[in-house]
Amino acid sequence: MKGERGVVTVRRGPLIVGLVGLTSALLAGCSSSASPGATTTATATVTATATVTATSSSSSTAGSSTSAAVSTPVVTPTGGDVSACQTAQLDLIQGDTSGAMGSTYITYYLRNHGSAACTMIGYPGFSYLYADGTTIQRPATRTAESYSSVRVAPGQRAQFVVRSVNASIPGSGCSVSWTTALVQVYPPNEVTPIRQASTIAACDLTVGPVTAA
Repeated sequence: MKGERGVVTVRRGPLIVGLVGLTSALLAGCSSSASPGATTTATATVTATATVTATSSSSSTAGSSTSAAVSTPVVTPTGGDVSACQTAQLDLIQGDTSGAMGSTYITYYLRNHGSAACTMIGYPGFSYLYADGTTIQRPATRTAESYSSVRVAPGQRAQFVVRSVNASIPGSGCSVSWTTALVQVYPPNEVTPIRQASTIAACDLTVGPVTAA
């Protein structure tokens, strides 16, 4: 029996050693096969991620460019706007004078000597002046007439009419001694006047709006 136990012991030794060796080999094999797989997976993941990121970035950039192009407004000049007439581009011209029922009516023209058309609307400021530049009696009172915008092309004119009462009429409150030396006109909505020589008698002046000539 002792001999049989020895045989058994001898036989188990190689079996255990063999099992240990087989287990080690299997573990090594698993480890060896896992490593290439892990490497491949990592490489694939990195490559895939890089590709997706690059594509997304390109798409985003293209989208941004498209968005910018769509949202940017295109402004087209109309060229149809006409500015208001300014004193510097206007000449004052005295026109016809007529009398009726103790009043004198004088037509004045504002001529556009500029290179572009302009518009006027409303009443001019009007007064007659002494030689020293002071106003005779008072500036002209506006009439109650309606008005509209007047377009004045280069070389063309707009007009307005001034009425002056005959100072010799009794009760007029005016003096025949009010000798006019200058006429002063402020074009509608302007703060700089035009002055020129005049000999029209001034008394209770009224002025109408600018109209087309």
